[in-house]
Amino acid sequence: METWKASHLIEEAFEHPIDPRGALREVGIEICNWIAGHSRTTEPDRRVRQIIQWAHANLDGALGMSEAASCAGLSPSRASHLFVEETGLPFRHYVLWLRLIRAVDVYSKGQSLTEAAHEAGFADSAHLSRTFKRMFGLPAASLQLS
Repeated sequence: METWKASHLIEEAFEHPIDPRGALREVGIEICNWIAGHSRTTEPDRRVRQIIQWAHANLDGALGMSEAASCAGLSPSRASHLFVEETGLPFRHYVLWLRLIRAVDVYSKGQSLTEAAHEAGFADSAHLSRTFKRMFGLPAASLQLS
């Protein structure tokens, strides 16, 4: 998938007439599969699912592999290797995706980019926009809601 294609899919999802949030979620899954280089047909290991659930539940705070590993009863090193093996992404990148999804979700509800950035754990809207541009090839502000 080319960067231009990802940005085009995101723009289309934002303009979805019925369910832009659902469309954005689907695009995010498609992009994650592309980045990971594979599609999963089975559920991840139980311990990885625990780490994923923990990350979702604790997204408001700082998320480190040490704490995530602890929730699954693993050492940080083993948890890190298992997470990459099962998901195709390092834990830090997965957390970044969660934060981007939250920011897009907040922004799609009519909040400002600054509010979306803060609610998603970014330092400010510039940090969100730089990260968004690095991931999708366009700044978050280009996704103006109609």
